[in-house]
Amino acid sequence: MIWVTPSVGLLVAAITFPLLLLLYFLRLRRQPVRIASTMLWHKAVEDLHANSPFQRLRPSVLLLLQLFALLLVILAIMQPQIEGSVPREGRHVILIDRSGSMAAENEDGTTRLEQAKEEALVLIDQLYGGGLFSSASGESMVIGFSDQANIYAPFTDSKQQLTSAILGITQSHGKSFIGDSLQLARGYMTNVNPESEGVSSSESASLELFSDGNIEDFNGQSLANGESLRYHMVGEPTAVNVGIAMIDAKRLSEKNDNVQVFLSLINTALTPMTQGVELSIDGVPIGVQETVIPSQEDGVPGRSSVVFVPFPMQNSGLIQAKIIQRDVLSIDNQASLVIPPPKEIRVLLSENGAPILQTVLEGMALEELKVVSSSSILSMIQEGQTLDYDVVVTRDIELPTLPLGNFFVFGAPPPLPAFASFVKGDTQVMLVADEEHPTMRFVRYEDIVVTEGYDVVQEGSSQVLLEGSSWPAVMTVRTNGRQVVYVAFDPMNSNWPYLRSFPFFVFNTIEYLGRSGEKLTSSLRSIGGSLTESVRPGDVVSVIDSNGIQHSVTVDSHGSASWGPIESAGVHILRVNEETEIQIAVNSPEYESIVSSVETVVIGTNEIETTQASKLAYIQLWPWALGAVLAVLLVEWWVYQKKVSTPLMRSLAEGSRGIR
Repeated sequence: MIWVTPSVGLLVAAITFPLLLLLYFLRLRRQPVRIASTMLWHKAVEDLHANSPFQRLRPSVLLLLQLFALLLVILAIMQPQIEGSVPREGRHVILIDRSGSMAAENEDGTTRLEQAKEEALVLIDQLYGGGLFSSASGESMVIGFSDQANIYAPFTDSKQQLTSAILGITQSHGKSFIGDSLQLARGYMTNVNPESEGVSSSESASLELFSDGNIEDFNGQSLANGESLRYHMVGEPTAVNVGIAMIDAKRLSEKNDNVQVFLSLINTALTPMTQGVELSIDGVPIGVQETVIPSQEDGVPGRSSVVFVPFPMQNSGLIQAKIIQRDVLSIDNQASLVIPPPKEIRVLLSENGAPILQTVLEGMALEELKVVSSSSILSMIQEGQTLDYDVVVTRDIELPTLPLGNFFVFGAPPPLPAFASFVKGDTQVMLVADEEHPTMRFVRYEDIVVTEGYDVVQEGSSQVLLEGSSWPAVMTVRTNGRQVVYVAFDPMNSNWPYLRSFPFFVFNTIEYLGRSGEKLTSSLRSIGGSLTESVRPGDVVSVIDSNGIQHSVTVDSHGSASWGPIESAGVHILRVNEETEIQIAVNSPEYESIVSSVETVVIGTNEIETTQASKLAYIQLWPWALGAVLAVLLVEWWVYQKKVSTPLMRSLAEGSRGIR
């Protein structure tokens, strides 16, 4: 407890208490007494004077009540306060973490998100519950955050709206980032017209954070001038977890069906953990493997790798790995991966000059490779026969038109608006590549030298995959049912055919183009990202998420279907025309497997402990003291009335008997 003005209270007490006692001693005390003779009257007066000091020291209920009331007034003047969890006055921003770690279960079976929502509702009751001495609270807003921040309720003083917003926050399995939430809150706190609202444009709010403290970008944030933060920790600091951090699989050879699965497990406990992992294909278990995961060291989770024995898998399928033992967090106990079938791509090739592309393609596991002359491919284009092939490859051939399909073009630019403007390109070396694109994977481009080519003027619809020192070397474009990867030079005008990166590039591009369009395949996606697939324009596409909820997906004019952001881990199904279903695996992020709650968070230079704020709030006790004063005065009035009325009524009664 603290006292705001103790000196003032003591000064008032030093003046009022002696004054009250002095008035008590000086007040006239006369007691009516009936006597039979004057002798007895003199004797009563002498006894009264003899016992006067003792009479004044006789305890009085009225005096005690007056002293108690005065004491309460003095206490109110000294303004006593105690620290409490009551929020300060003004505006409040309620930040609720709904990331993957908030799905961890407490000992009572509730999740951390459910606990956070319950505590946030208690805060709403404190702010807008009303009461005799409750202070007037300002407006509040509700923000839920994970990978992204979402506003569930803008600033309002409606308790019902705030309660509904908190109850409407749903669980996400993504990462936890608070930066966007702070920016949103500050944007809403800015008042562009202070005169009309009656508040300052720089008015800050109290931030109420409900989280387990496992927020990735906390250290990079800071509190603005005037802001305060209260951290409401949910969960337990001693919670431990074992989860699947990574799953991967590969075919041992493109010419056989054997697949091998790799797992990485993490352990956040202080002791090693033994776990059994079950592997299944399309829901059918095929094996269980046990592993010992080391304990964490200095806050870094222990890690163990699991490699399963290769197994045959002729067709595509869903591979799932599941930790058998149950723990506080279930979303990372299972990881999924969709394996595409072995390559069965039909390729149509036409090239002038040396058969450098034919040599590379013959070394690939293709279903069919058909090599035709330049005149034959022109006639096949006119007759629409190229639609029978997954990829059409041309080198140094001028195409009059480009039909629907996937094209891999070297040399002369294809007849598309994206490549309509070009000039002759001079000698150049390669500078930078889009290494995240599937066609450039494992392709070392630094040693490539091109003597001449086509300097295409970019018009915005194409994407550059490999940029040279003077002009773009490799580009891709997707438009109106056509997908093209264009190499703006003849490989014979470079040293590329003699480098090991050339067959890698050809292999990647054939696989990329051959598996687009009708050959839809599922792949691993990240929470917070989107599902994007290539379909035919006009196809009806929908997504069934891991919770079984179906969502419609819009397909643009280029045949691209996109849906997101992804909120939950698990297997999603992409459905095309109610006929084709493609499974897409989404796994939880590794960081969210850390479930031990943080008791002290650091934001900027401020270390904030749980349930405490950077600007403490106090419960004011002086209103209750004044309320007690009123109660004491009522009791004193009742005692006084009873004391005064009793002798008066007795005198009146005796007087009436004397008259009779």
